[in-house]
Formats: sequence, structure tokens, C-alpha cells
Amino acid sequence: MCATWDAGTPLADYLRGETEGLDADSLAVLEALAAGLTDAVGARRVGMSLRTYRRRVAELMTALEADSRFQAGVNASQRGLTGR
Repeated sequence: MCATWDAGTPLADYLRGETEGLDADSLAVLEALAAGLTDAVGARRVGMSLRTYRRRVAELMTALEADSRFQAGVNASQRGLTGR
């Protein structure tokens, strides 16, 4: 049993690994969401169009298996992606 435990992956690493494919832009959008910014302000902050920003939010929600932005934030936090 100890060998199995020792060979395991820490939970935080496992959860973070599920979203390893996030690029720098996606992480920037995630931080803007975590900061509670509106779409318009978030898009300006990360330097992309409003339409692209909203598409990235939708992609993040899918990657984080979330049905709402709030749930996406909770899931991202649980996976250690927001630093919060």
C-alpha cells in the first residue's frame, strides 16, 4: 500500500494537469475573470477584442467543465490556476 501511495500524484498537481493546455492569453483572461472585471475592461486589459475575449471565456468554461462564470472561477481556484 505504501508503494502505491508513494507513486501517486499530489492532488493539486493532478488537477492542474487537467488544464495544462492553457496558454498565456487564456491565463490572462482567467485572471481578469478572477478580478471581477467586466468583459469590456477585461478585453482591454489583456489586449484583445471583446469578441475574442468572450470566445476565450467560453473556451475556459468548457476546459474547466463549468456551466457558469462563477463555477469556472471556483473550478480554476480548486485547480490552483488563479493563485487565490
